[in-house]
Amino acid sequence: MTAFAQVLKNIRQSLGLSQAAMAMELQSTQRHLSFLETGRSRPTAGFVSRICRVLDLNVAQRVNLYDASGLPNPYKTRDLGSQEITAALNMLQDRVLTNWPFPALVLDPDWTVLRSNAPFDRMFGGLIPEGNTAPNLLAALVSEPFMSMIRNWDEVAGILYYRMQRSAAHSAHVAEVFARARAAGTFDAIERGLTGSAEIPVFVPVRLGLPGGVELEMSSLLGQLASCQDALVEGLEIELMVPLTEASEQAMRQL
Repeated sequence: MTAFAQVLKNIRQSLGLSQAAMAMELQSTQRHLSFLETGRSRPTAGFVSRICRVLDLNVAQRVNLYDASGLPNPYKTRDLGSQEITAALNMLQDRVLTNWPFPALVLDPDWTVLRSNAPFDRMFGGLIPEGNTAPNLLAALVSEPFMSMIRNWDEVAGILYYRMQRSAAHSAHVAEVFARARAAGTFDAIERGLTGSAEIPVFVPVRLGLPGGVELEMSSLLGQLASCQDALVEGLEIELMVPLTEASEQAMRQL
């Protein structure tokens, strides 16, 4: 089996498609698809382009498919320190984070904090351990000091659990931290919450008690750049924290 055959098969299976269903989507034949998946046929540039377009593959999948095909890859592979990625991060800092009046940050798939604004640094910077590597938000979220600040941890634990579970599928680092947190009993409250008879709310606010007696009720908006053509930038997550009450907004502005 060729590299392209394996990547194509993995993509098809991840989409939950049979060979027949995928061939129909691509306006091709199951025989052609079978030949590609066994390595008996080589893909053309036009067919690889059609796969990417018709199946709406994400940028990372497109990169892998082109790399495996041996065809010229129109998607550059960049690293975090490249000039283009640095420019993209600086744009997010200058155009989004700086203009957001509440805590905001940009995370990579490992939840490493790549950029943050002044409100985030003032409110939460002290919770993130300093070291030789870039600060990681998970180190704060699963730490005892931060969890002790959350007044409704039994409710919030479930939200963090499912968010980490989704991220763990794309990050070995998150998967490792997630496994350690589960083993330590960090999420034991989830079962108690799900077995109750109370109606599940539309969303769960995070109720924080900060030093000095300041009480906040907040949540987050999560977003990504909509026009990504780079796998690394596509994996970035922009988190904008939002106060949910008038009193919380006033307190956050004062902080």
